[in-house]
Amino acid sequence: MSNILEQISLTELRNVPVETVLAGIDRDLVHLPSYRDLYYRWERQQWSVHELDFLADRLQWENMTDEEQDEHLIGLFTFFQGEASVTDALAPYIIAMPDEEMRFFVTTQLVDETRHTIFFARFFSEGLGIEVERVEETLVYARQFMNAASKKLLVDSLADIAERLRCEPHNLALLVEGVVLYHVITEGTMALSGQKTLLESYRKENLFPGFRSGFTAVARDESRHVLFGMKFLRDMLQQENSFVLTVEKAIEQYAPIAFAALAPHASQIATNSEEAWSTARFARASLSKKLKVIGLTVELPSLPEIA
Repeated sequence: MSNILEQISLTELRNVPVETVLAGIDRDLVHLPSYRDLYYRWERQQWSVHELDFLADRLQWENMTDEEQDEHLIGLFTFFQGEASVTDALAPYIIAMPDEEMRFFVTTQLVDETRHTIFFARFFSEGLGIEVERVEETLVYARQFMNAASKKLLVDSLADIAERLRCEPHNLALLVEGVVLYHVITEGTMALSGQKTLLESYRKENLFPGFRSGFTAVARDESRHVLFGMKFLRDMLQQENSFVLTVEKAIEQYAPIAFAALAPHASQIATNSEEAWSTARFARASLSKKLKVIGLTVELPSLPEIA
């Protein structure tokens, strides 16, 4: 990733096109960084939630209609639940990692995911005026805005794989499946494609400047996580050929759920079918690219309602 993204201030980050962050991932896919390099990158890219100012965001929010607010909440609450879920799921991954260098980096990722959850909780409180005493109460409220596929992947599947890893921390095949779900599907396919769409839209409309600063920093963090997942899977496949089948089965199980989660609403398709499917199409193409990097050519499922 370019030095610009490491040196820029949190306030200036709101004006950085998300494509710049994604381009950094593509460059690194050619020569994946080492686990230690990813750790050092984490040290250089620190940011603080408490430095963000959501006053302008709040003023914009209060000038929106109820319908406009609900449209924004659908995407925002899904991201919030995603961050909370990956935070809760990650601890068993740290214990299960077979190498200290891997473990060092994944420990930094747990810090990142916690920061992301706090970022959303603070934005909902100060930026949107959703006042609750505990994060868990916000999450309960958030789930009513999520579609069934998002709930299945972000709430059920992540919790299930984390519990299985907790019970079998030395099962490398299970860890490989977990990294596919967590790093490749949830973060590398769902999150980054959704972040791209949301940040592009908010930047174009000059919406929520405080949120854009924080969420661009989140996308920068996620890029490190995805690169870790790619390197881990490539290393595991080079060690043990049987893990190829593990990855393929995990893609077959989880990719259709992710694509369904990203599918547009019927009203969006009626308005602009081509644009409505752009997020899901980007996610599918991105997943295919990542699988090729780790050494696999997998026939991905089609997007819902697309032949």
